[in-house]
Amino acid sequence: MPDIPGMTGAPDLSDKNTKTKTIVIVDDESGIRQLVSVFLCRYHFQVLEADSGRALFDILKNHTVDLILLDLMLPDIYGIEICKEIRKTSHIPIIMLTAAQGEMNMVLGFEAGADDYIEKPFSIHVLLSRIQAILRRTQLNVSISEITPSSSITSTEAQNINSPPHPFKKAHMGPWIYCAEDAELKHASGRRVFLTKNEATLLTALLRKNNHPIDREILMAELNLPTDDIESRAIDVQISRLRHKLRDRTDLNLIQAVRNKGYALISPVRFER
Repeated sequence: MPDIPGMTGAPDLSDKNTKTKTIVIVDDESGIRQLVSVFLCRYHFQVLEADSGRALFDILKNHTVDLILLDLMLPDIYGIEICKEIRKTSHIPIIMLTAAQGEMNMVLGFEAGADDYIEKPFSIHVLLSRIQAILRRTQLNVSISEITPSSSITSTEAQNINSPPHPFKKAHMGPWIYCAEDAELKHASGRRVFLTKNEATLLTALLRKNNHPIDREILMAELNLPTDDIESRAIDVQISRLRHKLRDRTDLNLIQAVRNKGYALISPVRFER
């Protein structure tokens, strides 16, 4: 169940830009649907409810929806499969809600196209802040694309990382060689690993700041993740996926979290330009 203490004294977190937004809460627990629905209606959202995947698809056929709160465990269709199906035709923001613990569930959720992931029990106020952050980002992306479709919003430092003065062809780090053009990792044993676009972006940023930590917000900006949501763990999941690909039989962790500073690549690096 969501944690909803003192609803009558909740702070005013409403946003005038979200008054007409429509949210679908998809959960087979009626109590959760009702509590979340009542709370979000107080902040001027229109809320629709679905107790199954089929009910959600019926809603999507007949309504314009701005965001989906999607439970992972539904009686008819697994939430991951629902997310994948929606992503075939739509970019509607999706926040996954689940009681299932564990990093792998988060990884699967993000790989399926989810925008965020929240474990139950959750704070209703944290949920609201996540919703508003995603909707603001979505609206901003739409506004920017109407002016200059190819433009992007990043911090100054993120731009410097993304457009380095000295690009490289290959980077040697520990037992790995990273080929930037192909986004491919080659291990000394001969094993080859290909990186996704996000993983390649993260690794490139970490390589150029070798042995120096990079703030989480900068990395989030690199991947166009919302930087105004301090509770989001999306960047941590992306880092975890990259770490997993960089592991070998020695189980050496090349990417380490630096307390209050972000993440750093700890292996010496030699570049081929």
